[in-house]
Amino acid sequence: MSNQDSEPEIDDSDLEGNSVSQSPYDNPIDDQEDEMDTSQSDVQKSVTSDSSDDEDENQIIRTGAMIQQSKGRKVLKNERITPPFLTKYERARVIGTRALQISKNSPIYVDPKETTDPIQVAQQELNENKIPFIIRRYLPNGNFEDWELQELERLD
Repeated sequence: MSNQDSEPEIDDSDLEGNSVSQSPYDNPIDDQEDEMDTSQSDVQKSVTSDSSDDEDENQIIRTGAMIQQSKGRKVLKNERITPPFLTKYERARVIGTRALQISKNSPIYVDPKETTDPIQVAQQELNENKIPFIIRRYLPNGNFEDWELQELERLD
């Protein structure tokens, strides 16, 4: 086996001073980390832009299939066609999202008493109607309806 088939040779000039680390494929390693940092910041920007669309401090929870091709428009409150009930899927999504927020030290809107489980605290907040979320339901034509969580009836 020749030396060319094994690992690539490293030039001594790369080891001196403040050189950039390189992978065996001649790609600088620092550039890959920068790409990951920018992609994470893009995700954070998209998350914050979704929640800052409303004047209220409500977070929008999306349900249903969003059609990518059409932008759609918001359906007015008096023209809504979906029933005013919280589905079991929306309920699970709300509790899961709120429990994640609580586990990351978000303010709690109810007295948790001795409960430390974020899921139970989220369920208690939902039962007491204290979660400031908006449910966005996408319709087949691309439009969407926004329902405040307090407007929806729960069939527990």
